[in-house]
Amino acid sequence: MMRDCPADTAPPPSATLLADSRPREADGNVSDPPRPHRPWLLVCALVLIALNLRPALSSLGPVLAEVVRGTGMSEATASWLTTGPVVCLGLFGLTGPALARRWGAERTIFGVLFVLAAGIGLRCVPSAFAQFAAALIAGAGMGVIGTLLPGLVKRDFPGHAALMTGAYTAALCGGGAAAAGTTVLLEHVFGGWSWALGFWALPVLVAAVAWVPQVRPASVAGAATAWEVRGVWRDPLAWQVTLFMGLSA
Repeated sequence: MMRDCPADTAPPPSATLLADSRPREADGNVSDPPRPHRPWLLVCALVLIALNLRPALSSLGPVLAEVVRGTGMSEATASWLTTGPVVCLGLFGLTGPALARRWGAERTIFGVLFVLAAGIGLRCVPSAFAQFAAALIAGAGMGVIGTLLPGLVKRDFPGHAALMTGAYTAALCGGGAAAAGTTVLLEHVFGGWSWALGFWALPVLVAAVAWVPQVRPASVAGAATAWEVRGVWRDPLAWQVTLFMGLSA
C-alpha cells in the first residue's frame, strides 16, 4: 500500500525547486553560498558589467547607413550585422553554465569581458569582414556573461535579489540607451563611424578592471558555483517565463 504524506507537510513545488538549486559540495551535501567580502565593490562591478552588455548592439543602428556606405556591403547583407549578435546571444548563452562549472563564474566573466572588448574593438577596422567578425565575437561575449550575472546576483545577494535584479536591469537598459544616443556624437568627435563604434570597448575594459577583486583561484571559484538545479524542465512556471521572455524578445 502506498503511503501519502500529509498535505500540510508537503513542501510546495517552488520550495522544492529552491532547495534543490542550492550549491552542493563534493559529497553531495547542500551548502550555503559564500558571502561577498566587500558587497559594495561587487555591486559596482556588477553594474559596470551590466552597462556594457548592450552597447555592442545599440551603437550600430544610428550609424548603420554610414557602415553600409563605408564598407560597400548591401543593405540586405548589413541586416546580418544586427541579426548575428542576437543569434549569438542565445547560442553562446548555452555555454555559460558549462564554462562556469569548469572555471568558476567569476573567472569566466573576467575572461569573456576581454573577448567582448576584442569584438567591439575590432569594429575600428572599416571593412565588411571585420564588422561581421566583431558582431559575432561581441554577441558571443554578451551571451555568456548575460547567463552568468543573474545567477551571481541571486547567489551573493539572497536577501536583496529583487533590488539587485532591478539595478542590474536598469544598468543593462541604461547602457544600451547611452550607446544609442551618443554614438553619432562620437562619430563627429573621432571623425569616422569605425572609431565611434570601437570606442565602446574602453568601458568594457574598465568593467574588467573593476571585476578583478572578484576573481578567485579555479578550485575556490569552481566550488562556489557548483550549482545543481532539478525539476526545471518539468516546471510549468519555468516554461511560462521562458515563453514570455522569448516572445517579448
